[in-house]
Amino acid sequence: MSRRHLPTFLLLLALLPAAAVAQDAKELAAERERIAAERTRLDAEFFAEQKACYQRFAVTGCVEAARSKRREAMSDLRRQEIGLNDLERKQRTAERMRELEEKDAQHRRDQEERRAKGVEEQAAREQRAADKAAKAAQAASAAQGRSAAAAEPKRAAGDGADVAENQRRHDQRIEDAREHREKVEERAARSNKAVKPLPVPP
Repeated sequence: MSRRHLPTFLLLLALLPAAAVAQDAKELAAERERIAAERTRLDAEFFAEQKACYQRFAVTGCVEAARSKRREAMSDLRRQEIGLNDLERKQRTAERMRELEEKDAQHRRDQEERRAKGVEEQAAREQRAADKAAKAAQAASAAQGRSAAAAEPKRAAGDGADVAENQRRHDQRIEDAREHREKVEERAARSNKAVKPLPVPP
């Protein structure tokens, strides 16, 4: 690739998306090699010109002209190299951003999967608990029905005994109350006899 085409090449690389730029890594490496080869060629050319200058009468002016020419060419190569370095930095940054975005997307997918799995497991647990509660309620209802059916004859027999016992207790309470009243009246009568009347004042 010639030097005059390098700015166009760098501009195109800068406009390409990260994936396309990554594919052009070989072209960047080739461009670096071209710059290194050009630098070597310039050095060799300078030394050849410098050697030729020493064969002339005006050595100093000739050497200065050769150095100036070399300096200008090397500056141009350095600018090209800086452009490549900048482009590579942008590529690395774009690649790093792409990796981070991919990692973040994967993390979000993993979180969503875990959340969905948690919801599923919670629903399954609640369903199992509801099924268990329904079975327990059904079993309790059936047991209560059987118990009520078995207790019905006993309750019928026990009701008559309960009525008789209640009547007996009622009669006993009435009798106890009557005896208590008689004792109270008897005590009151004895107390009235024992109390002497107060003397009549003069």
